Amino acid sequence: MTGTAGREGRQRLLLVSMYPLDRGLWGATTRITQLRDALARRIDLDVISGTRTRRARGFATYLAGGRVRGLAGIYVENATTLPGPADLVFLAVARARGIPILTYVRDAQQLFPEYYEAATLKRRLSRVLFLPATRALMQLSTTVAFPSRGLADVVLGDQRGSEEPRLLPPGSRLAEAPPVDPTARSLLFVGSLRYQAHGGAILLEAMELVRAGGNPVELICVARAGDEPPGPLPSWLRVVRAEGREIDALLPRVLASITPRRKTPYNDLAVPIKVMEYLGYGRPLVVTDTTETAAIVRAAQCGVVVPDTAEGLADGIALVAEAPPAQLAAWGAAARRAAATSSWDTRAESILRTLGVVT
Repeated sequence: MTGTAGREGRQRLLLVSMYPLDRGLWGATTRITQLRDALARRIDLDVISGTRTRRARGFATYLAGGRVRGLAGIYVENATTLPGPADLVFLAVARARGIPILTYVRDAQQLFPEYYEAATLKRRLSRVLFLPATRALMQLSTTVAFPSRGLADVVLGDQRGSEEPRLLPPGSRLAEAPPVDPTARSLLFVGSLRYQAHGGAILLEAMELVRAGGNPVELICVARAGDEPPGPLPSWLRVVRAEGREIDALLPRVLASITPRRKTPYNDLAVPIKVMEYLGYGRPLVVTDTTETAAIVRAAQCGVVVPDTAEGLADGIALVAEAPPAQLAAWGAAARRAAATSSWDTRAESILRTLGVVT
């Protein structure tokens, strides 16, 4: 458990992260770390994070130390894994004391075969228990938020009322990078290229098609160990270990970012954190036509949306690679504007308003 000493006149918030925050930045931990920092700039912040066992110890220490007393609110970042008994007991105690609780439900991958293969008894149980456990967590909360309406519909099901669900999509970070260089020839992908739903196979095929057509594009894949493509890597693919602001150093040679996700039921309702991060890089985005991602790019007018095929991706890559400098600059500037209006600071302010916290 980490925290700050209360300062006179400042309210105090507890952030509960069901992910460890000391094992590097990726997807969920990128989001939570950015929110943690944005919240800490506005309010005295305590943090309980980690595995179920670590969180249970943190809750016990927190209660024993009387830290629940005086809390202005609790913000919970749910995990893909199920909440543990200690999570539910702690939140029940807090709720009984009248503390407002905002819970963010980040995904429902257990319900989608393209992301969650229930090949073992443990995984089958997790799939069966996902909705009951998640809904128990929601019932202990005063407010629940989701990244998209589609995910809210899946999780709430017939329990959804007439009110629109509260949305809290990922935010963006404005990277430290120069404007897009029209002579750059690298595309940037952050994440894993090993999963079919992520589109790794069609991306690699698309790169070969574009290069065969005379465009010497290259691919920078920022991936954790084990997430790079299997087998020998082509000469035009560079795998980099980087996270957070370390990625900024790669941007001068990056022409565009690329998101090759296949159009699947889950990908249609997901809002990938990496897409929002890409906006802050100030480069055009090439994305496949998955519902939420395509809507972001179309609304911002910051890139191209293509079919989820190798040929579709190849056409989009070629379009960006052959675009005039003015068009590249316009796409890049539009991406930065969209990022500025969707900053992590904006998301933190929304959390505090929802909890009724005055800073």
